Amino acid sequence: MLQDRRKETIRALDESDRPHLYWHGVDGDGHVWLFETVIDSGGEYWPVRHAELGSDGVARRYSWNHIEDEHGFLAEGPIYPGDFGLNSLTFEEFETLWAALSGR
Repeated sequence: MLQDRRKETIRALDESDRPHLYWHGVDGDGHVWLFETVIDSGGEYWPVRHAELGSDGVARRYSWNHIEDEHGFLAEGPIYPGDFGLNSLTFEEFETLWAALSGR
């Protein structure tokens, strides 16, 4: 299945020793975005974890073990942080925000 291959590919990137970078941003509608990306061999930033807090106050989190649901999905291609006005985070900052969006 295509979904299974996608999951395996994302998991392999996430578990690789390639650089992981962390990002956050807020769009014009007040949505808060978090991304953990892995740089592939071509220098592109592939999301391996993505969280968002919508204007409805509902937090949504996606990763290789929860790729999509009725509200959204983990990006299917590389992202370009500069195109979205994303700002970098440290690993610790990202983990704190990721945990906060899980309600823990």
